[in-house]
Amino acid sequence: MTPRTPTPIQSITVEPGQGAHGTLEAGQTLRIIDVQGQQVFDFSSFHRDDPTECCDLIYSLFVKEAWKLSAEDKLYTQRMRPLWTITADTCGVHEWTGGFCSHDFNRFLGHDQPGCKEVLEAELRLLGLSPQLLIPSSCLNPFMNMPHRSDGSWRVEPPVSQAGDYIELRAEMPVLWVGSVCTMPPPTNGLPLSSIRCEVYATE
Repeated sequence: MTPRTPTPIQSITVEPGQGAHGTLEAGQTLRIIDVQGQQVFDFSSFHRDDPTECCDLIYSLFVKEAWKLSAEDKLYTQRMRPLWTITADTCGVHEWTGGFCSHDFNRFLGHDQPGCKEVLEAELRLLGLSPQLLIPSSCLNPFMNMPHRSDGSWRVEPPVSQAGDYIELRAEMPVLWVGSVCTMPPPTNGLPLSSIRCEVYATE
């Protein structure tokens, strides 16, 4: 679905290592834009009026019977209710199986720095919500490239997103979201690390 208004009703630009949050009414569209290309964004979402209900990528993939989703597919909550519909995707390569980097995970890999988990938890605290609401299966990774191969291997490769690529999600219920611009080194992200822009559109 094409946004009805020519300009967004809200726009947030998020820098590497920073977080953001927002809300949408049912029927509004969120466009997540890779501003310069090859930049991963960690993104978790919840039912705004009851944040114990959240996006569940595992159930969403089970419904599709596939390991990735595409335009017109729905993202479901763990209560099997549609939370989002994918309305557009100019990149086509994202990581749909969930998860986020964390301080513990980064330290395990030899990078002693906070991860997206800590940023997302901080955004939930800013909203007055418990960080325990954050679960790995709620977290979509737009623009992350981790192909699932026929031999069972699963290796991170550089993002293929180009400057201006985006994915659009239409809210199917009132939604609350939190996001983090990932700072993991290559191949997860390209260099230099760059910003993500989140735009909200009113829709038909």
